[in-house]
Amino acid sequence: MKRRTLSLAALATLPFALAVALANHSVGAADHADSPDTNEGNLDINDLYVFNRGDNVVFALTVSPLLTPGEATDNATLNPMGLYQIKLDVERDGIEEAVIQIAASGTGANQVVSIRGPVAPTSAGVSGNVLEDAPSARGAFNTEFSGSGMTAFAGPRDDPFFIDLFGDMSVTSVLNAVYSSALGEMVGDANEQTLAFNPEAQDDLAGLNVLAVVIELPKSTVAQALGISESDSFFAWATTSIRS
Repeated sequence: MKRRTLSLAALATLPFALAVALANHSVGAADHADSPDTNEGNLDINDLYVFNRGDNVVFALTVSPLLTPGEATDNATLNPMGLYQIKLDVERDGIEEAVIQIAASGTGANQVVSIRGPVAPTSAGVSGNVLEDAPSARGAFNTEFSGSGMTAFAGPRDDPFFIDLFGDMSVTSVLNAVYSSALGEMVGDANEQTLAFNPEAQDDLAGLNVLAVVIELPKSTVAQALGISESDSFFAWATTSIRS
């Protein structure tokens, strides 16, 4: 599988399973309701998106897959015992140099979300302590809030992930797009033309929702936390765990 990095001057979208493959810890990777390590939907990671917006960088983490409109979406909240973490790595060794942490307290409409970081973690890996002294923003679930130079939102949103399940299974270009992790090269003779987006494809996740945590903060803040310049690149992935 080809590894992807984010430059603070460029755009990248990192699915969870792709990014977590870089880690050298014992963790499970999955997306959209196929996690082997949790049956808690609000700890089940779908995707992590990272992209630039002017002088800022945006992190968007989605969990709680396949929420149908109505009661399922209306009742969905973050896990009040969970610790959601976005890991940032510049050494390309799968060990994070900085983290952004998301934690929630309470349930239902009264849930409050706290976001801390980016700062150096006290320990690397899936688990970790809540970094109480880190720069933070705090606000109500399903409401935009800000603090410490960041703007954030946590709540239900339409799933931005696009997949044509049956189309993907029926075309050879998908097989040709699979990378050999050992050889680092493409299997078959796929090229940009055979992998082009088909405008007639069907989005099989259309109409389904997720819980999204969206964090926007200055590129300079991320660069400072990682000890890099704004033109440098870093790896990003996400983890969830239960707070001890």
